[in-house]
Amino acid sequence: MFPQTLSRSFDQLVDKSVLYTLNRRVSGSLEQTYRESLSFAEVLAQTQVNRRKTAVYHLSAPGEHLIYLDTPSGEIRCHVRVRLAANPRAPLLLYHHGINELPYTASWGRIFYRTHFPVHNVCIQAPYHDSWMAPFAEGFASLQSIYQMFAGSLRLMELVQSHFEEQGAAYTMLAGVSWGGMTSMLYEGLFQNTRAVIPMLSSPDLAQVIWDIAQMFHRPVPLSLPLMKQYLDFTPYFRQCDPQKVFPVMGENDLFFRMDNHAGIFADAGLQTIASGHITGLWQPQPLRQHVSGVLQTMGVVD
Repeated sequence: MFPQTLSRSFDQLVDKSVLYTLNRRVSGSLEQTYRESLSFAEVLAQTQVNRRKTAVYHLSAPGEHLIYLDTPSGEIRCHVRVRLAANPRAPLLLYHHGINELPYTASWGRIFYRTHFPVHNVCIQAPYHDSWMAPFAEGFASLQSIYQMFAGSLRLMELVQSHFEEQGAAYTMLAGVSWGGMTSMLYEGLFQNTRAVIPMLSSPDLAQVIWDIAQMFHRPVPLSLPLMKQYLDFTPYFRQCDPQKVFPVMGENDLFFRMDNHAGIFADAGLQTIASGHITGLWQPQPLRQHVSGVLQTMGVVD
């Protein structure tokens, strides 16, 4: 019992230390900009890949590729990193990183390190993830900038899926940690055209996450939780996903996405758990790697 209690305490101490820093970096204007913001649907509609400046055909080659987005916030540059399977008709696995993850391939590299699943594996970079301060200084500067981070990633995912399936990929699966898991669920809820979604250490309810962190550090929040959920709870999109296609895993000691506030969302999706916190779960990714492998076995991708 003592080692388990000690491990839980350590997991949550690490989470709380990181959350303290992130909480201090959230702009004070975040919760005060909702009246001026475009809706999420409007931001998504006005966010498009600039195909004149983007060499889409480069996506067929391994390595990192630059993609230009035209958005209501102006031009945004993002990247994707491609790892190809030997078989052109292999499935595509789109992976999305967590918030403030730099480089954006960090968790992707740890989870898939020396693991060559027979899939085309593409890592998506969210907007505002080119420098250490940008994800919060720019991405969390307003409600609309949060929407823009999601919308930019969704357009990249849409582009990559379309390109690979046109080139013969059998189908597409999604995976992501934290913010990336949220983005993956949002993508499937909107478009409903992937075979599997693997959200790890995540939930679609961003409002609850922001609220819980603010409460932890006694930061005043000018919005009530119900009002915040009107703008930043993406659970209605998640409800449009087929629960049999969703394979979630959460950390039992996670203070970012607390089990008691988020596990119920996945009641119909066969939620799995791991004995970790949020940050320790990313530091020691073997359980996440095994979870991805188990899903790929279920899908018949690996034996």
